[in-house]
Amino acid sequence: MTTMALDMGQARDAERAPGILETAHTFGEGLVGVLTRPAGQPNATAVVLLNAGLVQRVGPFRMYVQLARALAAEGFVVFRFDQSGLGDSPVSSHAGEGRKRREAAAAMDLVARETGVRQYVLGGLCSAADDAFNIAPDEKRVTGLLLLDGVAYTTFGYRVRYYLPRLLHPGKVLRAIGRLLRRRTSAGSDGIDANSFRDFPTQPEAVQRLQALDARGASVFMLYTGGIERYYNHKRQARECFGDVMRSPRMITDYWVDCDHTFYARHHRQRLMTAVVGWMKARYTG
Repeated sequence: MTTMALDMGQARDAERAPGILETAHTFGEGLVGVLTRPAGQPNATAVVLLNAGLVQRVGPFRMYVQLARALAAEGFVVFRFDQSGLGDSPVSSHAGEGRKRREAAAAMDLVARETGVRQYVLGGLCSAADDAFNIAPDEKRVTGLLLLDGVAYTTFGYRVRYYLPRLLHPGKVLRAIGRLLRRRTSAGSDGIDANSFRDFPTQPEAVQRLQALDARGASVFMLYTGGIERYYNHKRQARECFGDVMRSPRMITDYWVDCDHTFYARHHRQRLMTAVVGWMKARYTG
């Protein structure tokens, strides 16, 4: 494992945040990450952020950088790293089943060596949420999940909310029929759509995972935005998807219909920082 100097842009940002330390590290098979931590004694739970799609460890519009520093200002250690083949990390020579879990475990090992913290909230945006949800069942050090536009399924309620307003507008119906016909005409090659890039388990398996996480005392924060209308469109939908386990006080959900998937607007990112920091302080301090 190697500790590296931050680039000048990051260093200047860090200088504007007194009481926060940032170091860059290589670990595992050349994986690269940045550790953000308070100068004093940290809280007992750290956050590990995974790549959002193909975006490197800074996150969309530097969202992960901002979140890491906001959390460090409240005493939390945050490690954001590039998984194999993304950002500054080379492609692994051991690709295949279990690679993502091994890389997340190596990241947690590094955080433990550097800070002494041995419990973790794992997650991030989009595919990061998918990876975290798939890794958590086999990694007992994970005591929480941060799932931003993560796992969910279309329900009867979703379909009513989606289709009923459109049926009341004949023009929208005709345009939808046209899109459907064009899709069928051009679907001969691969049939790939936006949902093809997500890695959700089956719905019954997702319910079982949440039940198991709740039983072991893990907390889950599920935040959905208006940017994923293709599969989520109401604040009650998580309850429709996952059932009674969502009654647990450890399961927190929210729906920001006015927010896009990448938190492009600065005030949406600030709102996200406030929400995540508030959840972490409520669940993992004291």
